[in-house]
Amino acid sequence: MAGKGITPLRRHRQREQFARAVDAHPGSAPTEDDELADELAVVALLRKAAVTSGPDEAAKARMRARVLGAAEPPPIKLDRPVRERRTGARGRLAVALVAALCLLFSLTGMSLLLSRDALPGDALYGVKRTAESATLGLTFGEESKGYKRLEFAAARVAEIETMVDRYRESGGGPLGGYLTALTDFDADAAAGSRVLAALGSNSDQRALEGLRDWAGSQAVRLTELRPSLPAEAADRAGTSLDLLGRIAERASALHARFDCVSVTSGQVDQVGPVPAEDECAARPVDPGTSPDHQPSVPPSTTEVAPTTSGNAPGGTSTPGGVPGTTAPVTPSAPITTTPGPLLPLPTLTLPSLPLPGLSG
Repeated sequence: MAGKGITPLRRHRQREQFARAVDAHPGSAPTEDDELADELAVVALLRKAAVTSGPDEAAKARMRARVLGAAEPPPIKLDRPVRERRTGARGRLAVALVAALCLLFSLTGMSLLLSRDALPGDALYGVKRTAESATLGLTFGEESKGYKRLEFAAARVAEIETMVDRYRESGGGPLGGYLTALTDFDADAAAGSRVLAALGSNSDQRALEGLRDWAGSQAVRLTELRPSLPAEAADRAGTSLDLLGRIAERASALHARFDCVSVTSGQVDQVGPVPAEDECAARPVDPGTSPDHQPSVPPSTTEVAPTTSGNAPGGTSTPGGVPGTTAPVTPSAPITTTPGPLLPLPTLTLPSLPLPGLSG
């Protein structure tokens, strides 16, 4: 049937012709006149062999059942208790959560490390400010929080100095970065001033002295930086300098009235308690705490037997004394006494009392 030079189209036609011939003789043998008589004879023998030598109906049914049974899902094994399966699932979930937390902490730590040198306007500057807020939340004590606020404000000035040095050759740098740093500086400086001014006016005047010195040093730094800032940032720096001047003035005024009865007027503004305006009346001095006050101690009294004349029994005469009178005794002079002869004790006679049943 196959020969040389057969094209694919002719081969396809031959296949279709063979298929039609097989369909035309499903159960009968082909005639000798058919073009595909040999091929159809082979097909007839194969069909006959399949009928005679193939499996019977019972075997086919068993094979069909086995094939269909293999396709069914396997039954659920109940050898492990349900609690054990749940524990395994929870363990895998816990491992996944721990891995996610470790990844999160590592990324957070790296971000915090990289954000330490971030400047206003950088991508990690928000992370830096968030870390500072967390540090403030972990600081205990009003005084410590006040100084921490001043530390943050001083860091803003340092950031402005870094920006001035970095963008000195390029025209001053981004304006938004300077404005952000100055705004944050004012917020931290005012918050720290309120805390330390309240503390200093109530109990510790050293807080007022530290606040005044800090305001003066930061004013010097901003004054030196102001000519190097862009025009709008320089104008904004003037507002920060005014705030520093108010802080220094408020600290000095409260410090001057520290020994007065009324230090503050009871009002609070942006930089802290407002000083009182009445005449300064000195606080009353507590006698128990005055260094000039000495506690009264009652004088000690010592009983001294009067010295009589030498004629008295057991007595001694004092030189220069007058017999029959008491000689004056000087407390600082030592007093010596000489014991005299012992006096005889009187004899007491008790009357006899009659007792019942006994003779006199």
